[in-house]
Amino acid sequence: MTLKRLSKIKDDYAKDLPKGNYLDCALGHNPFGCSPRVLEGITRVSPQDIYLYPSKEERLKESIAEYWGNLSKEEIFLGAGSMGCLQMINKLLTKGSVVLGYAPQFLPYINDAIVNGAVYEYVPLKRENEFRIDVNEIINSITKKTTFIYVDNPHNPTGQVLSLKGIKDIAEEAERKGALLIVDEAFGDFMLKKNSAINLENENIIVTRSFSKGFGLAGLRIGYCIARGEIRRTLTKIHLPFSTTMLSIKAAVLALEDKNFLKTVIERVKSNKTRLIKILKEEFYIAKTHEATPIFLCGREGDTYSYFLERGIVTVPGGEFINLDNSYIRIRVPSNVEEFLKRVTST
Repeated sequence: MTLKRLSKIKDDYAKDLPKGNYLDCALGHNPFGCSPRVLEGITRVSPQDIYLYPSKEERLKESIAEYWGNLSKEEIFLGAGSMGCLQMINKLLTKGSVVLGYAPQFLPYINDAIVNGAVYEYVPLKRENEFRIDVNEIINSITKKTTFIYVDNPHNPTGQVLSLKGIKDIAEEAERKGALLIVDEAFGDFMLKKNSAINLENENIIVTRSFSKGFGLAGLRIGYCIARGEIRRTLTKIHLPFSTTMLSIKAAVLALEDKNFLKTVIERVKSNKTRLIKILKEEFYIAKTHEATPIFLCGREGDTYSYFLERGIVTVPGGEFINLDNSYIRIRVPSNVEEFLKRVTST
């Protein structure tokens, strides 16, 4: 029996989180929970929602199209979180396909691309430049051998946001070179809707979105991607049926109906993040970030991950990303800033 060799696959931090009385600032779920409307609605579950195959996908697609105002249902593909959509897209890769990104960035996507035969190339982000993403460097790195360009926007782990113009410039160069641009907007609910690549009409762009972050539905595994033109027709052929559940579909519809929940979450994230960074930057380096995204990159000399862990705070170690080590950590903004600061300043 011949199996794929996975020696190039890096371990994912989510698989081995420490157990105990820790303040979780690692996983990217919404620390403020989900909409009360969702909690109320999903209590009304019928037996058919459990034993029948999902049948309400069109209803959710209608809600997503209405939410954006510029989509047709045919352009929307549902998946088990945005990662489920990315895994579907990566089926198009073949042995030797080149995926261009920048490092650090979201590791599970990179791992999945490599498993599907891809070669990962990246533009290194530099501390001396605040780990800023340089659009021109990305554009200059695209060649005719490039298959995909992978951009996470907002960026994981820094939380910085690329402008829509920057995304469009990358897409246009990708099109000239015959490449597809994948824009992973898992944290996209924390930037303005007008900055989403969904607003671009370039047919070589695929945008993935999640209900896990801003809407707080991480446990239900629901997300979607947007594709147009020929790539939409291609994805139609490989999209698996019944990739979601009736419970997740109902919850996502209800989440989109609650217009105020996401606004409240964003304001609380802004407030908490501002307080955290104000205190932490007295002793730690903070990379370029955006005020509303719930993650940021923090570091200093030594093992920063162990420093926080010893104080009862779980973060994502920099060593879990390409081009970083454990002198850096990714912090997901907690709901309880007071508890965070108490633990940090306790010793």
